[in-house]
Amino acid sequence: MTLRYSTDIVIFGGGVAGLWLLNRLHSEGYQPLLIETKALGSGQTLASQGIIHGGLKYALSGSLTGAANVIAGMPRRWRHCLTGDGDVDLQGVPVLSNYYYMWSDGNLRSRLKTFFGSKSLVGRVEGVKRDDYPDFF
Repeated sequence: MTLRYSTDIVIFGGGVAGLWLLNRLHSEGYQPLLIETKALGSGQTLASQGIIHGGLKYALSGSLTGAANVIAGMPRRWRHCLTGDGDVDLQGVPVLSNYYYMWSDGNLRSRLKTFFGSKSLVGRVEGVKRDDYPDFF
């Protein structure tokens, strides 16, 4: 027996990007098909630990890379979605933290990378005083 399915587009991978694209295409009237070999969100999405940042880890070289430029507006875009005003309505999704903390080991090289990386970003980057550390630390 042969199974046939007609679709406008096939999306491989059920991570955040694949699910986002599935939602957008469906809302535009397309008939998308998403194929995932494991569980939804089990690959790179799970490895990212749910962190949405504006490109700091990509800007640590001190220059604004293409990757840092592309994702500079992501925190704003996700905030809009979390309030129901963005591309995808994520109003029911809980936010565990409104901040992204990045720690260096304190050596000169790490401190210089953090300093120059922070200067190349559009978003706000600042040091955290010990009294303001998250409870985890």
